[in-house]
Amino acid sequence: MVISFLLMFVGKADILAWRNAQMGANDFLAPAIDFISIPVRGVETMVEGIRTVASLRAENVRLVAENDLLKRWQRRAEILESENRQLRSVTGALAPQGRVPLTARAVTAPGGSFAHTVLISNGVDKGVQPGNPVVTADGLVGMVVDVGASHSRVLLISDINARIPVILASSSWPGLTMGKNGTYLELAFLPEEATPAVGELVLTSGHGGVLPAGLPVGRVDLAEKGFVRIKPAVDFRHLSFVTILLGGLEGVDTDNLQLEEFYTPLPIDESTRLLEGLNASGARQ
Repeated sequence: MVISFLLMFVGKADILAWRNAQMGANDFLAPAIDFISIPVRGVETMVEGIRTVASLRAENVRLVAENDLLKRWQRRAEILESENRQLRSVTGALAPQGRVPLTARAVTAPGGSFAHTVLISNGVDKGVQPGNPVVTADGLVGMVVDVGASHSRVLLISDINARIPVILASSSWPGLTMGKNGTYLELAFLPEEATPAVGELVLTSGHGGVLPAGLPVGRVDLAEKGFVRIKPAVDFRHLSFVTILLGGLEGVDTDNLQLEEFYTPLPIDESTRLLEGLNASGARQ
């Protein structure tokens, strides 16, 4: 108890000698403490580095997993965006009266060296018949010529065998577009007095009842004397989804779909009689 009391008394007493002794002890011990603390700090730094590396490794694993997930979502989004863009090409397709629209996917790429056809993903199981028009929101694509159980083949208007009865939208002159197995169509059987203008819209005329009237076929791209070139309204290079117009073929012989047989162009010879019969006095005219 006496020693404790003395220590407390010395600690409370402001004795210069005591303070000097304390500072001397600190000066003596500081270098030793600093020397001993160097490896301790090194060990602490190493341990902290190991913890940081482990944390970074775990963070890297997590980020790699998130990156893979984001890449999968990005691919999915790109697929959906492409499909959405393709579907928008048929959402604006209007179905004429008496026709029921049916959306189908283009299975094969259109066009070739000898035939411009495309295979679509609907057939007899969906009520598809030969002669059904195939369209997009831009205009006429072609016509179904062969039908299977679940797929059908479409003859494009650009095929060399395609003959489409049309009229010029502004002047109402009738004609017939003929495919050339190329980018453009040729407009034939126009009356001599017809003067198609470049940019004029060309529509289906509805002659024969196979194709409904009013479907956009294309626009006049070149008009020279005796030759008229049509640029199709539909870009066949990016054909992904189409609309099949079902119905409307009652009474039409779909066994022979040569459209030119349903179309009779206006006679060019002005001397040809369009009407023959008897007048009011009984004379033949």
